Amino acid sequence: MFPTKIILLFAFIFTLGTSQAQYFISATFLNTMPPENLMLASGLPLTYSVDTYKIIYNTVDVDGSPTIASGAFCIPVSPDCQGFPLAVYEHGTSLRKVDVPSEDIQETYIGRIFAAGGYQVVLPDYLGMGEGPGLHPYCHGESEATATLDMIRAVREAQELAEIPGMEPDNGEVFLTGYSQGGHAAMATHKYIEDNNLLEEFNVIASAPCSGPYEITGAMADTILAASYSNPGYIIYMMASYQHVYGNLYSSYSDILKSPYDEIVEPYFDGNNYTLGMGSLNNQLPQEIQAFVEDSVLENFLNAASGQTHPIWQAMAMNDNHDWLPARPIKMFYCSGDEQVSFQNALAAEAAMTANGAQNVEAISKGDGMHNDCVLPSLTDAFYWFESLKTECTADISDLGIKGLKLYPNPVNDIFKLEFQGQGSFTVTIRDHFGRKVKSLESSFQLQEIDVSELAVGPYFIEVLLKNKRAVIKLIKA
Repeated sequence: MFPTKIILLFAFIFTLGTSQAQYFISATFLNTMPPENLMLASGLPLTYSVDTYKIIYNTVDVDGSPTIASGAFCIPVSPDCQGFPLAVYEHGTSLRKVDVPSEDIQETYIGRIFAAGGYQVVLPDYLGMGEGPGLHPYCHGESEATATLDMIRAVREAQELAEIPGMEPDNGEVFLTGYSQGGHAAMATHKYIEDNNLLEEFNVIASAPCSGPYEITGAMADTILAASYSNPGYIIYMMASYQHVYGNLYSSYSDILKSPYDEIVEPYFDGNNYTLGMGSLNNQLPQEIQAFVEDSVLENFLNAASGQTHPIWQAMAMNDNHDWLPARPIKMFYCSGDEQVSFQNALAAEAAMTANGAQNVEAISKGDGMHNDCVLPSLTDAFYWFESLKTECTADISDLGIKGLKLYPNPVNDIFKLEFQGQGSFTVTIRDHFGRKVKSLESSFQLQEIDVSELAVGPYFIEVLLKNKRAVIKLIKA
């Protein structure tokens, strides 16, 4: 029998002879998770159970040739609510091919959390990861973008083909976020969409890259060239990636790496690594770049810094994505104590985009935490920001967990009403778009009027608890 990946690749080549390329290949159901589990993990007001699928799809490699890729897809379980927006979560650095969202890793929960809040969520594995053949082109902006956009096309095609039970079309709104390498990928995807006039197909409402290396030739280079760097494996990963993409950095690892590191790194980047993780590589490398990079290579690289004429500088510059003019809003979340990806990346991007004339770009500090400390506060703020911008699916609150419960009018100026057809007292909590409680009350009336005239204009979340049932709906204060 032929290997599965060969068969899937033949499927792509066959479709090239048809009038329209086929993106979707297959969807495999992984599991269903209730919102209670996801609320406990995130602290966010979530509504929906979430079905998670592994998607395999057709895309192109760094040369534009046909290949396959995979990713996770999370959708809210809602028989009554239709027209969810689409969100993208781009994952952080991983070295083993199986450390990806489609293999149901810890980061897959981030997609589930957004889905439980009312989004169809695409989590691409990237080229060369998951089911994708060959070496992953790490921090290569164009392939991060094309792998992402082709996965969106694939899941939309799956909906048209009725390949995923209960899936309705998304409402056309697209939100982008990601963390660490995923921050770079989210920024690259947004930039690619606007640079290639694809906003009609991918209507980006907002993007929220988090802790990403946007200025690779500046802030990121300063970090890796410092006296010591906590993750030296990232340096090798980037050089192996850019050699794979551009082909002009070196002929063998011994050209750029001192012994024994030239031999140590080979199995990590052979394009078939399922067992060796980044932690293992970091533990075998010195934290000082001059201790493992050949002296002549480092000297030539540093001497070429001002003109960026060295091939490594040129490859890095090709993947900078901090200096452009976005038409759609961007918020970049960061922490000032980040030891892996300097917060200066976000500040440099904010300064460059603002100088270019951007009207809605902001770098936002989430404190002085280190890289891993910054994940939850950054993505929490991204979630609430997206909630303030998205169009809600079409459903009455009675469809969201408590039958016989209605909220109106929405939007509201001063007073809204909660109408309950059943029996029993309930608790109402009003939260702002950052999740902070601004008002609460208990009621046993079948019709409860709630005055919000003192609240500022903007989005709020109304949480209703009745015994063991719960409903959440977004209320707009006009």
